[in-house]
Amino acid sequence: MMLHSAERQWWRERGEPVALTGLAMAALSLLPLVLLELLTLAQAGRMAVLLAWAAALLLLLRLPQLLRGEGRRLALLALVLATGFTGAGLAAIPPAAEAQDGGLTFAAPPRISQANFSRILTTANSPAAPYGDDLYAIIVSYGLDPAVALAFFQHESQYCNTGACANNALLNWGMLRRHIRPERNAGSSGGFARYANWEDSVRDWCELMLGYIRRGLDTVEKAIPVYAPTSDGNVPTAYIGAVRRQVAAWSGGSVGTGGGGAAVNREPALRAYSMPLDQALLSESFLAASVEYRPTWAFHQYLLTESQAGRPLGVPIDGSRVINVNGQRFAVQVFALDTLYTPIAAQESETNWSDVRRLSALLQQTAPSATATPRPTLTPTP
Repeated sequence: MMLHSAERQWWRERGEPVALTGLAMAALSLLPLVLLELLTLAQAGRMAVLLAWAAALLLLLRLPQLLRGEGRRLALLALVLATGFTGAGLAAIPPAAEAQDGGLTFAAPPRISQANFSRILTTANSPAAPYGDDLYAIIVSYGLDPAVALAFFQHESQYCNTGACANNALLNWGMLRRHIRPERNAGSSGGFARYANWEDSVRDWCELMLGYIRRGLDTVEKAIPVYAPTSDGNVPTAYIGAVRRQVAAWSGGSVGTGGGGAAVNREPALRAYSMPLDQALLSESFLAASVEYRPTWAFHQYLLTESQAGRPLGVPIDGSRVINVNGQRFAVQVFALDTLYTPIAAQESETNWSDVRRLSALLQQTAPSATATPRPTLTPTP
């Protein structure tokens, strides 16, 4: 009997306050997590139901003592319980309704024709262009939309014309870090998977997307924060916007849910950033140009530094790319007011990416000297 009393006293003095604190912290975190787009409304609703269940169990433990007062703890339990039942309504939102609210689904009838799919790859001079028709058929065979797949390919590597995909001949459609099927493993380079052919690469990307769909990440808005997380230097909101706009352009300006719902042609209502205001506004500026702002990239860090020093570059015109000038490779990105470039070393790993230069400075160096003697244009008369 004494042991039972000791356990009860421990629970009352230590166990219950800790449990209550944990429940309250979890309940109060749901709304911020939704606003930061780390949870969907449906996910927050399901978590709220779990919190309500835990609160109900604690409340049952307190029933024998309801008549003894201590109303503060009971009020806190009731608050968590009410939060849970309110969230239960959110969990009941049908997936289709959520998709209609700005969701771009992976699994959908093709939003782009096979001819346009292959034409875009050919026009971009993509190394995948010769296999365009076959790749389109593979994507459709998985029940996925080729327009969404193509938008990912465009955003990740400009159709394998830039970055690690082009420099290391990865044949990696979605710049996956690892292979989905072992039999498709053709090695790796720079932390990215390498494929022996484009067909294997596209199949791996499709199977990764099907895995996301099975986990409930069935739209671009849900999947991209996992596919391209901020921890890798990505800005998911910019990525989402770029994919949506590209698919809308290819499909005639209307991005539909693909699930029989009404078509939508708008951005998500709210983009939330967990970064300083100046970088968030930069991200919006890049987003308007369908370019992703990457705070860890040297060009974009240079842009921020120069703008703060009163030497702005303007908004980007296009994404970064690699060019070859007389055997020397350069990374280049064009902005409204200037162009940035960095010489790439023979061994790319030895490149000094902080060596960012401006076209305007180069033009000043190569301009004719103002004091130089002008060359005569006419033969002088003797």
